[in-house]
Amino acid sequence: MRDHHQLNGSRWDPRTLFYLISALGILLYFLLSLRWGGQLYTWMIQENAPEIRFIDYFPHLDDSADRLSLYQHMTGDEQTTYMPLFPPLAYGMYHLLYRLTAIQGEVIGALPEAEQIPGALSVFSIYLIFNALLLFIAIEMTGQRNRKRDWMIFTLLMLSAIFAGSGFLTGNSTMLVLGLLMIGLQLRDSASGGRREAGLWLLAACVALKLYPAVFGLLYLKEKRYKELLRLILYSLLLLFVPFAFFGGVSGVQAWVDNLLNTMQTSDYGRPQYLQGIFTTLFRWITGGEAGLWGKLLTIVVCLGWVWLAWRSKSKQRTMFFLICLMVFFPSNSFRYTLSYFAIPLVMLLKAGPEEGTGRLQTGLLSALYGLLYTIPVWWLAVIPLERRYEAYALTSVEIYLYLVTYVLILAMMAMELRSPRRGKENAGAKLKVA
Repeated sequence: MRDHHQLNGSRWDPRTLFYLISALGILLYFLLSLRWGGQLYTWMIQENAPEIRFIDYFPHLDDSADRLSLYQHMTGDEQTTYMPLFPPLAYGMYHLLYRLTAIQGEVIGALPEAEQIPGALSVFSIYLIFNALLLFIAIEMTGQRNRKRDWMIFTLLMLSAIFAGSGFLTGNSTMLVLGLLMIGLQLRDSASGGRREAGLWLLAACVALKLYPAVFGLLYLKEKRYKELLRLILYSLLLLFVPFAFFGGVSGVQAWVDNLLNTMQTSDYGRPQYLQGIFTTLFRWITGGEAGLWGKLLTIVVCLGWVWLAWRSKSKQRTMFFLICLMVFFPSNSFRYTLSYFAIPLVMLLKAGPEEGTGRLQTGLLSALYGLLYTIPVWWLAVIPLERRYEAYALTSVEIYLYLVTYVLILAMMAMELRSPRRGKENAGAKLKVA
C-alpha cells in the first residue's frame, strides 16, 4: 500500500522528530539552568516541591518493618488517612530493602530523618540503578536491536520531566514495574515456550505489584490464547496471595481488602492525572458543582471505549496504547509518573521494522507528539510564567503541558484507529479484489 513505507529505507525517517524535539527541550533546560538554576528545577518537578524527594520509597520501607501487622497500620488525620494499599509482594520487596538499610532493626522513620541512616541513600541508589538498568534491557529487547539507538532512547526518557522529575524523583515503584512489564510483553510473543512462560510470570509479578497491569490479560483473550490466559490468572493469584503468609495471613488479607474498600480519596479537583479528576475539574469550571455520579459514569464509558478500540485494532502499537490508557487514567489519585507507561508503545514505534511501518504522516505526527511528551518543555514558559502556581497541589505548569500533549496524543491515536479498516472488512475487500 502507498501509505505504508519502508521506514528504514527512507531518505528521511519521520521518527527522527522524536529525537530532535525531545533532545531540544532537554538541552535548552540545562542551558537555561545556568540562568535560573534551582528555580527552573522546582518548576520542572512534580508538585513544584523538592521536599517530596524519595516520598514513594522510604515511607514504604518504614511500613514494611513490622510485617505481621502491616495492613493494620494507619497514619495521618481524618482528612488524610493513609493505609497500606499495595499487595504483599510489593511490601516483600520493601522489607528486603529495609533489612538492607536498617541497622539492628532500627525504625526507618519519616523523611528527612530516614536519609541520615548510614547506608540508606546507598541502598536507595542501588535500587534506582537496578530500575534504570531493567528499563535499558527492556528497550534493547524490544523490536530491532541497535545499541546506539537504544542508548539514545534510554537517555532521553531518563532525562525527561516524567522520569527525572517524577518517577525517579519520588522513587516510585512504577519505574520497576515499567521495566518488568516491557520485558514480559516482549517474551510473550517469543518462539520459545520457556521464554513465553517467563513472560507470563513477569506479567503476573506486575499484577501482584500494582494490580492494574491485569488489563494485559485482554491481549491473551483477544488472541484466543486461552490456556496462557488461565496460567496468567493462576500465577497472578499465587503471587498476589501466597506472600500474605509473611504479612499477617488471613487477617492480613481481610485488612488489605478493607483498606482498598475504605480508602479516603483526596480532592479530585485540579487532578488531570486520571479521568475522575479530569471530569471533576471540568464540571466545577463549567457548572460550579461536583461531577459526582456523572464523573464515575463518564469514566466507565471512556474506559469501555478504550477496551473496544484495543479489541478491534489490528495494530500492536495501538492495541498496547489503548490498554495503557486504561492503566494510566482509570486508577484514582495517580500522579505524573504513570505517563511513563506510554514509553512502551513509543519504543515499539521507534524500533519497528520496515514491515511494521504506518503511514509516513501518521508516524511523523506520533513521533512529534511523543517528543513533546518525553522532554523538559521549557518552551511552555512562553505560555505560563516560571513563578505561576496553582491552588491544587498536584496541578503545576508542567502538569498542564504534559497532560494537554497526552490528550492530543490519545485523540490522534483514536482517530487513526477509527479511520483504519477492521480485519473482517479488510479481508472481505481483499477477496473481492482477487475475485
